[in-house]
Amino acid sequence: MGNVYDLGIIGGGPAGYSAAIRAAQKGLSVILFEKDAMGGVCLNKGCIPTKTILHCSDLYKNLKKSEKFGIYAGAVSYDYEKIFNRKNDIVQKLQKSLTKLVQSFGVEICFSKAKLCSQNEIKTRDNVYKCRNVILCTGSKPSKIKGLEPDGEFVLTSDDVLNLTKLPENILIAGSGAIGVEWARIFSSLDKNVVVTELADRLLPCADIDISKRLERLFKKNKIKFFTSCSIEKIEGHSVTLSNGQTQECDIILCAVGREPVLPEMEGISPEFDGRFVKTDTNFETNIKGLFAIGDINGRMQLAHSAVHQAISVVDYICDGKEVHFDKSNIPSVIYGNPEIAWVGKTEEMLNGTEYKVSIFPVAALGKAIADDEIDGLVKVLSAEDKIVGAHIVCPEASSLIHQFALMIDNGLKTKDVLNTVFAHPSYSEAVFESILGLDDLALSIPVQKQLN
Repeated sequence: MGNVYDLGIIGGGPAGYSAAIRAAQKGLSVILFEKDAMGGVCLNKGCIPTKTILHCSDLYKNLKKSEKFGIYAGAVSYDYEKIFNRKNDIVQKLQKSLTKLVQSFGVEICFSKAKLCSQNEIKTRDNVYKCRNVILCTGSKPSKIKGLEPDGEFVLTSDDVLNLTKLPENILIAGSGAIGVEWARIFSSLDKNVVVTELADRLLPCADIDISKRLERLFKKNKIKFFTSCSIEKIEGHSVTLSNGQTQECDIILCAVGREPVLPEMEGISPEFDGRFVKTDTNFETNIKGLFAIGDINGRMQLAHSAVHQAISVVDYICDGKEVHFDKSNIPSVIYGNPEIAWVGKTEEMLNGTEYKVSIFPVAALGKAIADDEIDGLVKVLSAEDKIVGAHIVCPEASSLIHQFALMIDNGLKTKDVLNTVFAHPSYSEAVFESILGLDDLALSIPVQKQLN
């Protein structure tokens, strides 16, 4: 048997490496087990590689309209193989950097499959490690649905699509969540034909209704075809029959219908489950004392930044007994592309039956947006009892703007207190200020008739 550790962590994604660093900062002895490469789905098959490609596609799209700004770039084209290689180079660089970062805190990393074989024991092929506390954070994988099983050639997952070195001309995307929307934007920006199907009655069904409506408008503007309340009924060769009776010819189908947990190997021990997910209490502890489950495997919220927050909170609970505060409605969600989409807090649907105010400020009213030619967006804010309870943004820099609202919500700030802050001009942050003014019909940049209607 090897050494005894204060904390053993299975999984080296955002949840795992954040927990390892936090625990080391707290003075715990930590061993982290990773069967593949550090960084988990986010770094290797999700956030980073996708956003790298997305940035390239946005750059290409913007260059094509550069003459509008008086800039002549000549004939603009792209080499997707170089984009692919750049994506791989960035992932590999960050893998190495992350490994060194975690090790710099004195964390021992064991690159091996690990099996939980008792409450306090983790086994690899060569050794057994005793751990006073164990955190499980083994992440997730693309979900599969019957009749649309990925084959790596025609029906692809979000993992598979990252391995393409050449893009097909015609793509059908099943699902309009974050993955489906971002890849629709990538393919469309790179001049490919895109069709999106969504089982719900609107695109991006997890978002506020006004965000869904704006996304539909953006899809139409970018010639992305979409069908809501629609599923794939039959596949014959490359011909796909939809439930609405339409037939689409496509080169690939991207199945973007969500993610399911990757459960750790276990022997002689089994925590309770809630459906497919490991069941935890409010402190992310399983029914087995000293055994915690964080990140995608507990099903609370499958986002990297949510996993990091859980990791820090759990380690603080282990070390200091500090109860975990986790409200998933206050975790920001972001969809990247041009313009970005972000939201935090409540939607109007969630506030049904509650007295609340709503303000929608059009980004087109900002001087900064007009100068940038980025006028197709909005900031929608919801308040109850003079406090911000929800915010929904379609706008350049939405991924940054949304945190202003998150801070307001988490700290219970009164709207009058927020309005004491001076927002720089010209900036997209002015939309935050104006949207809050609009709660009392006091926005400065919208004609009064539009505010009162």
